[in-house]
Amino acid sequence: MSRPGPYQGDPGRQPYGRPPQQPYPPHQPYQQDPYRQPPPRRPAPPPERPSYDDGDGFRLRLPGLGLILTLLGLVVQALSLLVLPWLSSAAATGESLSLPRLWDLLTDHGTGGFGGWYVVLFTYPLAALGILLALVSVLESVAMKFVWAGLALVGVGYLVLKYGLLQIVGGDGFDLSRQELTALVIGVAVLVLVIFMLRTAMVWFRRIAGLVLVGLAAVHVYAIRDFADADALSIGAYGPALGYLLTGVAALIGPRRLTPG
Repeated sequence: MSRPGPYQGDPGRQPYGRPPQQPYPPHQPYQQDPYRQPPPRRPAPPPERPSYDDGDGFRLRLPGLGLILTLLGLVVQALSLLVLPWLSSAAATGESLSLPRLWDLLTDHGTGGFGGWYVVLFTYPLAALGILLALVSVLESVAMKFVWAGLALVGVGYLVLKYGLLQIVGGDGFDLSRQELTALVIGVAVLVLVIFMLRTAMVWFRRIAGLVLVGLAAVHVYAIRDFADADALSIGAYGPALGYLLTGVAALIGPRRLTPG
């Protein structure tokens, strides 16, 4: 008995299991198979940062306006805290005094009032924390944010413990002087603010930091005017306020880059 050969049925019919083949009409263009996967799209390259090409292949990266203001504010802070005089020759001392010399005199002979306490206790710590806060804001660094918060909590906690809680426990109860009560209230307020800033997102942290730096400029001006008369103050005494103001504006602006003209 011979084996059956291939299907020899009706030429117009197809074997079982195969759909009938429909040729494309000659008047219709070829259509792409709808089941065919489109080729994968390549991600768009990131936009290049603004730079200036001098024509010889050298590209100069332009820093942001916030970074420029921050660096300018840091230079002003350094000159005011170390070099420039705070008291002119018209002061009671009869000579121009920079902050290091003034700080030594106040530490040896004592001081009173809010202005004197500010110069002795808060000038250098606030300047250090303000510089670090300005760098955190303009660089938007989360790691530096936690470093700043840790240093602020340690410093303010020390002031609250020394001039507040220890005076209450070891002294005459709640019979605090005006300076001690002021330091305690300011310290508690700063602790709450630092903890709140630590829990916020980086964008809100930068905005709050800008407002804090601008507020420090106003506090500095008030403190030095309480410390000495305006005629006795020199240009260096107002330098930290200008530094706080520049870095505060830089923090509010953010790390924007200059566009080449």
